Amino acid sequence: MTSLIRWNPIAELESFTQDPFFRRFLRQHGDPSGAMGWYPAMDLVEEKDALFALLELPGVDPKKVEINVQGDHLTVRGKREAGQEAENRSYLRRELTFGEFERTVQLPYRIEADKAKASYRNGVLSIRMPKASEHVGRQIPVDLG
Repeated sequence: MTSLIRWNPIAELESFTQDPFFRRFLRQHGDPSGAMGWYPAMDLVEEKDALFALLELPGVDPKKVEINVQGDHLTVRGKREAGQEAENRSYLRRELTFGEFERTVQLPYRIEADKAKASYRNGVLSIRMPKASEHVGRQIPVDLG
């Protein structure tokens, strides 16, 4: 039996623009920022009782990063400031990306947004989001009596 899956062209386009090969192609052909701005790489990791989002944000001031959870979506916004350009410098190649970014990812579980915490260390933003109690599960002991 075959099931139908609803096609989401916007999600496909977004995943396509995240591809490093595609971004490199755009940089080499006129778009120095690569794919309509830049997006930090993100890992979404599951543990027994929490989800973790890890984002590479070197050069981003963590005080200026905005993190929102609405429903089952996590959104991270921020900005990497452009470096100072020296007057007597002529760039032969320029690949460093800067500017505003926004990443939104759909979470596989409901989380307890009021208990979520974020930390920033060595250019990596780590967001810990405890799963809502109905998604953590519990072990049920067997009654032997």
